[in-house]
Amino acid sequence: MRYVRQAGSDPAFLLKALGEAGGELQRAFYGIPERELQREAGAPDEGWSLLAIPYHVREVERGVQAQLETILASRHAGIRNVDLDDIPFREDYIEEDVEELLEEFHYLRRRSTYLLWDIDDRDWERTGEHPYRGPVSVLQIAREMYQHDLEHLWQARRMMDALAARAAR
Repeated sequence: MRYVRQAGSDPAFLLKALGEAGGELQRAFYGIPERELQREAGAPDEGWSLLAIPYHVREVERGVQAQLETILASRHAGIRNVDLDDIPFREDYIEEDVEELLEEFHYLRRRSTYLLWDIDDRDWERTGEHPYRGPVSVLQIAREMYQHDLEHLWQARRMMDALAARAAR
């Protein structure tokens, strides 16, 4: 994924955007037939299916939430890597229910957002030691969450547009 440097630098903007992502994703997936959720996408989304998106964002949210909790609980603690670009294996998500995935992502995101609502300006600059990137701040993580949401919302829209084009033929 490509991240725009400094996109969403204002914590108030980030909190609003992060808080809206779960609902946006749920609306995007409403009413899509199961067989279409499991269909593999073509270029530029090869390796993905629509069902992989909510699975992936849920897994990323779990990891990011752990990063935030670790940073906010102690000064400059080590945090685990969360691979924002990981394409999930089909066998990991194929039996999942899309509504349950979306509901869990929405719940986890709400917890992450509440965690961020409770911090002050200094806490946004607190850092954790990432194993590959070095010091990473709460603000950087929130900004990357925002960019990650946008990437996957656009990906879902692109894949749904391709689905509609196939159906129209």
